[in-house]
Amino acid sequence: MKVAPREAGSAGARTRSDGPELWGLGATRVRFGIVVMTVSREDVVLQRPEDVRFLVPVFHTPTACAGAATAYLLRRIAYRAGAYAPGIQEIVFHELNTSREGGSIEKVQRWFSGRQTSLHELGYRLQCRRVATPTAAIMEWVRAGRGYRGAMLPTNFKKLHPTAGAAGKDVGDDAVAHAVGLTIDRLDAKGEEDLVMIDPWPGVIGEPSDRGKVPATLESAHRDRSFHALVYYWNGWS
Repeated sequence: MKVAPREAGSAGARTRSDGPELWGLGATRVRFGIVVMTVSREDVVLQRPEDVRFLVPVFHTPTACAGAATAYLLRRIAYRAGAYAPGIQEIVFHELNTSREGGSIEKVQRWFSGRQTSLHELGYRLQCRRVATPTAAIMEWVRAGRGYRGAMLPTNFKKLHPTAGAAGKDVGDDAVAHAVGLTIDRLDAKGEEDLVMIDPWPGVIGEPSDRGKVPATLESAHRDRSFHALVYYWNGWS
């Protein structure tokens, strides 16, 4: 688009206060006006964390599912509280993706006890409690937390993935230290938030997904681990 210059002194010439002056080829002066827009507080819509679909990566591992699910849940809860800031603290969460720190519910519980003070110093007001509670009750507790709660449930891998060889050719179905996470999220960017299951080792057969609706077989898989679980929550949401 070409802008026709207006020469100084002409009927349509702008004053010097109209805007910045640019000199082009041929020493022709061209002036551009400045548009100023004002926005009132009534025009501003505050955006809440739950208004944005924030995708936390799920680390896939057959040997540290309890830790990988926990790392996801803690970051997801912190984001809902407006405190999650990816940075050096990611190294802390990554510890849970190892079998040494995240290989079982006992290891994760010990990790959290040792790291809770550090997490609080980073601004993560996260709490953890071990329970032995039926699956349905844990699901309702997480759902009522509106994203400020989560739960990690040790499970029987074969109950959730009954197809033989689902764990992979190099991993026996009985050897998977399986666990899943429960949180509030959107599976569809345009859909409503609902209870979602996070699976750090969804298997290798078909089209495995590490996020999905809670399957009907979860209760049976959780019962095989005596309904043990670690529940996580932000301060004030116990």
